[in-house]
Amino acid sequence: MPVRSVLLSVLIASLLFGEDAMRAAMGGAVQTSSPAPLPEVTVTAPRPPTPEELSGNAVSDFIRTHAAPAVVSGQLARWGGGIGRGVGICPITVGLSPGFNDFVSARILAVAVSVGAPIQAAERCRHNVYIVFAADPQNTLKQMVKQDPRILGYHYAQQTRDLETVNRPIQGWYLTSTRGARGDETIDEPNPLLPPESGILNQGKHPSGLPGSRLSSSISSAIVNVVIVVDVNKIEGRPIGAIADYLAVLTLTQAFATERCGTLPSIMDMMLPNCHEKEARTGITAGDLAFLRALYKADLDAVLPLERDSVENSMKRQFKGH
Repeated sequence: MPVRSVLLSVLIASLLFGEDAMRAAMGGAVQTSSPAPLPEVTVTAPRPPTPEELSGNAVSDFIRTHAAPAVVSGQLARWGGGIGRGVGICPITVGLSPGFNDFVSARILAVAVSVGAPIQAAERCRHNVYIVFAADPQNTLKQMVKQDPRILGYHYAQQTRDLETVNRPIQGWYLTSTRGARGDETIDEPNPLLPPESGILNQGKHPSGLPGSRLSSSISSAIVNVVIVVDVNKIEGRPIGAIADYLAVLTLTQAFATERCGTLPSIMDMMLPNCHEKEARTGITAGDLAFLRALYKADLDAVLPLERDSVENSMKRQFKGH
């Protein structure tokens, strides 16, 4: 294996917090793999959006709340690029009964497959999506952060306390990476470590793109690790299928923390108090699926406005096909 590939492999292995942090956070009770194959789960087509739900800026607003740009590149991120290029998701769920844990993981994988997101082969699955149901979510996350604060994503040490605050019933944290025009790649953190081949003057710098183009930045971002903590005290009475769909969407994209119910329905509206008068969200919506399919087909080497335009145009074409 080339030296550069070895260095990247070591970098990934050292930065992703792995199973030890999960065991510490959950009091040693975490199983690293399911004792039986995950149940088969299918994704059925939800009702298409109405003309009213697509009116005005509904689609563009939907995209902005469902895809926060990565901090370093300022571009949209998804699984399968950057340091994680070609690496798919492998979820593990803990905190529920074994059957429900397996159902949630299987549902996340089913949604991923249905929208074209990469998944890992079951026999070689290395966990990189951690779904934790907890009665004391704040303490659970704090124990995980003690193992490696980089699971919170890009941040400076003085921001750790704010970032590790659990203030939502279901909350996610994303570790992302950036890949430059010359193939140099780093985990997104304030002081990244580039492989020696990139030159001593580049140590501690993020990968760069190519100048001279307003259409492409020649940089791409990827999601490489996700932690989602669910407060079991605040989801009581919610159907497990709806919760699993919420987790699937939160796994596959970096969503903004919004308090406003959008015009185009989303499963992400389910936990918002101001959406109670609208149609109950009991599963993934047509908007969610169209957005994710568009995200995983888009050219994410383009500049952010073009990335968003590409996703929006793809979503609208999908809606016209209904």
